[in-house]
Amino acid sequence: MTWCESQVAQFNGNIKLDTARKGRIEGAVQRFQEFCDSDPELSVAMKGSVFLQGSVATGTAVKPLRSDEFDVDVVYPFNLDAWKPRITPSQTIQWFHSRLEKSEFYKNRLLPRDRCARIDYAGDFHVDVIPATSVLAERQPYAIPAKDLGDWVKNDPQGYVDWVGVIDQRAGGKDQDGAGRFVRCCRMIKRWRDQFFSASAGPTSILLVTMLGKHDPTIKNYSPPLSTPLYPEHQSDMAYLYDMLRLTHSCLQVGKRTAFSHPTIIDEDLSHGWDDKHLPEFMKQLRACYENVGYGIYAKDEAESLKHYSAAFGPTFLI
Repeated sequence: MTWCESQVAQFNGNIKLDTARKGRIEGAVQRFQEFCDSDPELSVAMKGSVFLQGSVATGTAVKPLRSDEFDVDVVYPFNLDAWKPRITPSQTIQWFHSRLEKSEFYKNRLLPRDRCARIDYAGDFHVDVIPATSVLAERQPYAIPAKDLGDWVKNDPQGYVDWVGVIDQRAGGKDQDGAGRFVRCCRMIKRWRDQFFSASAGPTSILLVTMLGKHDPTIKNYSPPLSTPLYPEHQSDMAYLYDMLRLTHSCLQVGKRTAFSHPTIIDEDLSHGWDDKHLPEFMKQLRACYENVGYGIYAKDEAESLKHYSAAFGPTFLI
């Protein structure tokens, strides 16, 4: 079998967020925290420190394939009981936007959204700051205001990060950055998605990572079972990924809708209408991906293996 471990490691190194970009993200989050601390209304309502959620928080974020900006999700935790009587979701969003408009820095970068405030760092990334409260018993651990719905929507940012962390710990193979095989494989499949699908046709990052995480090859009770599994006998990223992709495809093929549900908010469907329109092409491309990974694993030499891996992930695999 041919694993091409050094090239796979280089691929991950190329697509993960680099140190400089991480530093700019950290700087943006710190700046927002300092603004909240200094603003007379945001500071009073704030309940704890702002924190990351989403791909950056789980470590699965990848560099944009082209020059496109990417999302950084930040949660602003606040106490809804700071208002007597409590304000509505629409009023919460309006208040939050109005506070950011008090800052010359944020006012010129602010793009109001129905559920967050987008701060645009042009040509690099944008920060979606999401106000969230933990005081609504029926929406815990957090409720976020949805102006478009006129209601509160349940959110569990830390629960999702913890869920990814448990799978990654179980996968093993941690690198010098602390990322395990699951996180690295999620990055590779995100690059595959960006290479083979348009932004509208590909699954969102949270949906993609959820589908993969629910088909963890360290678990052995899948139905139908995986034939000729390679992991954990072969401790390599490609063995882990090959098994995970085959499991994902097999389960989706027999209609396992649970693959789309949020792992800690069970009644939330993360596909949001994506699956009916785009799932057939996704399944076709996913099969082609894992078949090419398999061809690469069973190739007679490294040159042939690299050709198949490049076909699986796209031309940036060898850059």
